[in-house]
Amino acid sequence: MRKNLILGLLVFSVMVLIVSVATPDLNAKPLKAKGVKHRTVTIPKHAIEVVPGKAFWLGTAKDKGRLVEGYAIIHHKKGFAKPTGCNNDGKCQGWEDQSCEDCSNGGGGTETSNCFSFLAKGAKWKTVEDYIVDPTNSRRLNAQGIRNNLASDIAKWENAAFFNIIGERVSGTVDGADLISPDDKNEVFFGNVDSPGAIAVTVVWGIFRGPPRGRELVEWDQVYDDKDFDWSLSGEAGKMDFENIATHELGHTFGLDDLFTEGCSEETMYGFAALGETNKRILGNGDSAGVFELYN
Repeated sequence: MRKNLILGLLVFSVMVLIVSVATPDLNAKPLKAKGVKHRTVTIPKHAIEVVPGKAFWLGTAKDKGRLVEGYAIIHHKKGFAKPTGCNNDGKCQGWEDQSCEDCSNGGGGTETSNCFSFLAKGAKWKTVEDYIVDPTNSRRLNAQGIRNNLASDIAKWENAAFFNIIGERVSGTVDGADLISPDDKNEVFFGNVDSPGAIAVTVVWGIFRGPPRGRELVEWDQVYDDKDFDWSLSGEAGKMDFENIATHELGHTFGLDDLFTEGCSEETMYGFAALGETNKRILGNGDSAGVFELYN
């Protein structure tokens, strides 16, 4: 009896240790949007940088009983250093060379001469989900203009894919960028992205590994930085054009990755943007080809 009791205590201790190690850094709080200016989004301490300065793995969580992974993808102003090297995490990133192990072993969607790349090959939306927008911002952008712009930008990608993928804007409370686990809401709002030169960040949760046919996107959140950048709805010089940036960010929502090859610099999914830039409002040939291939 005494032997069984000791064995039971040992098993319990091991289980507690495993849970402690696997628990993410809960001190990294998701952004809580309460109508306050400059709501700050900070990449949590437990996140792993998978693209230097550009993308972070947020860990795993459960979504409707399934194990999913989260990624935070940061969009920077031109001048930020381009990522280089090989990541070797089982997913071929758009910035990795074809000689990298991830790309040679089919780990994901590779950047091609057609100028498109996937977050992970086959990772796409299989359920149409609506989204919530909080247009509150410190730069006096018209609220309805923001809502209309997002709907129009979503339509660009859906028209290129020949599918209704994202759904409609619905009313609801935007309560934060989900950096720890998904909350079954797709949210868009303005805040402070706590990363030098960061224009915006898109957080995507999904299944990115295993056979491509089993991969899936399950949630997205988007934050536009109105602390460090001024914004415009009409392409004004010296300001970030909302349509230009939102069209790019929504590419991540649909499952496309950033591009870093100079030959692809005119594509919407090119990884950097400039003040007053508007050319990314219109999808490039690579953008259209990529989203069509992913959903067809």
